[in-house]
Amino acid sequence: MRPTHVRVAILLCLVAILPGCQFGPNALKIGQSEYSDALRVATSEQMLVNLVRMRYRDLPVFLGVTSIATQFQFDQSGDVAGTLNENVGGDSLNPNVLQLSGRLGYSEKPTITYSYLGGEAFLRRMLIPIPVENISLLAESGWRADRVFRLAVESFNGLPNAPTASGPTPQLAPEFESFAEAMNLLQDLRASGAVSIKFIPRRRQMSIEIPREKVSSGDLIAASESGFGFAPAGNPDSVNLVASRRVLVLQFDTSKDVDNASRRLCELLSVHSGQHVFDIVDQVEVDQAGADHNGSDMVGLDARSLMGVLYYLSQSVDVPDDHLEDGLATQTRFADGSAFDWSDVLGDLFHVHTSRFKPKSAAVAVKHRGRWFYIKDDDENSKSTFSLLGQLFMLQTGEVNKSDPVLTLPVG
Repeated sequence: MRPTHVRVAILLCLVAILPGCQFGPNALKIGQSEYSDALRVATSEQMLVNLVRMRYRDLPVFLGVTSIATQFQFDQSGDVAGTLNENVGGDSLNPNVLQLSGRLGYSEKPTITYSYLGGEAFLRRMLIPIPVENISLLAESGWRADRVFRLAVESFNGLPNAPTASGPTPQLAPEFESFAEAMNLLQDLRASGAVSIKFIPRRRQMSIEIPREKVSSGDLIAASESGFGFAPAGNPDSVNLVASRRVLVLQFDTSKDVDNASRRLCELLSVHSGQHVFDIVDQVEVDQAGADHNGSDMVGLDARSLMGVLYYLSQSVDVPDDHLEDGLATQTRFADGSAFDWSDVLGDLFHVHTSRFKPKSAAVAVKHRGRWFYIKDDDENSKSTFSLLGQLFMLQTGEVNKSDPVLTLPVG
């Protein structure tokens, strides 16, 4: 081989060993989805294990991931060595020798910081009733209304939804049958189009009549920035200061004949079947209005707290018989002493199974007190409710002040 050809070969080898690559964008592609999935799994496991703890009356603990930082390091090098001989007359006994070597190294050093979610602000948001606005937001955002109401509502216009389940497992069986019947009717009527749950705009007068000439452009701007407005009053020379708000309503379709299901729903809710639109409001607002429900244009919601929602769902955790016999968890019973089955309340909403061994097919699984607790991967109802719980948790807790970090893990 001629020296010129050898030099060309060497250059080609160097190009092959040390390509010009941008590792920064590639590192982002490598890490982002994996960290996102790991955070999803960790959050799901924490939520589930807290539900199991609450079923056993153990203290729930919530940690939040404060930060995820990682360092990527890429090392690359290449070496070329050889012997070039001037072969005369095509002598093959003294050949040219070319030795190539290369190295490509990759390392990652992640650091994950956890913070304890606690303190007065966090606890208050866990214990105060969920605002009707948040329940309405979830009900209108695509979630089935009956799923949202069963999860977050303790009573619906006087119909109790296992209110004693909003705390540690009760000794006596809860009241829930009428509420469950109303939710089933509501879902069926919504599916047929006979009933809808939606937001409509409403205006509320906030002042006495104000002469038009007294209202300046500055007043209009200030009112708009504060969420208010001005509307014509009875006197054409006057206006009223009004507040606009979106109200969640239960509306019956007037184009459809009132059937037995609609009548039964109205009967359960103690409202007049001739009324077609009912504002869904906080039960306190109904009580303050002095409405007696019958003939009222409002239906009231008495919401659970977020802690109450967690306790409510914890009742669906299957507890091994030996744990019940040992008194590790409460067995709810009827007044006659027979055992109450919580699947009658939550069976088609949420169910946590238990096993001695780690389940092979589970959406999420955790170990507690020597047993595995899990949600089946093919249980769409439980997975939907679990996802709804996660959204409700984030919506209700919001941005609260976290305690100082309690654990920093240099994983690398």
